[in-house]
Amino acid sequence: MQEMPTGVVMRKKSGDEKEFVLRRCCIEDLDAIVDLQEAVYDALEEKTLFVKTKRDEFAESLELDQCFCFMDEDRMAAFTLMVAGRPGYRNYGEYLGYTPEEMAKTVSMDTTFVHPDYRGYGLQKYFFDLRERVAKEVLGAEQALTTISSENVYSLNNARRSGFEEIKRVTIYGGLERCILRKML
Repeated sequence: MQEMPTGVVMRKKSGDEKEFVLRRCCIEDLDAIVDLQEAVYDALEEKTLFVKTKRDEFAESLELDQCFCFMDEDRMAAFTLMVAGRPGYRNYGEYLGYTPEEMAKTVSMDTTFVHPDYRGYGLQKYFFDLRERVAKEVLGAEQALTTISSENVYSLNNARRSGFEEIKRVTIYGGLERCILRKML
């Protein structure tokens, strides 16, 4: 895979431009990730649209998975994580009855969140494309799965524009309905 760019200029529909630094996250980013997640969650009117990731799950993913962020100077503007092909409840293949061999070839595009101050720049869509490249070129994955609330129209539309198709609805995350979407890579 090509080196990740350090500066990425993103543009709103209004024409406003902003340059972000895109980088891979490390364990030293854990507090900033948790703080960003809290800021995003607090700003949501409908809390059931977003399920918070636990601190220990972030720590695990910073060691085992693919985690990236957009920075605006010293401020984390957006974060994403993709669970690498490994068995367990964090691989959405678990909810589809996949074997460990199938899960090894499946990535789960787990979570993406963007601080309210940076919405509209297309950061979530950029992350979909980035994770797909990493899944194919670095991890050798054959498919990607993601879960999204049927009420989260914005995220569903971003996933569909990225080539994901809904394959099943499940009740997970303590009783919440989610659409599982898949994209063959």
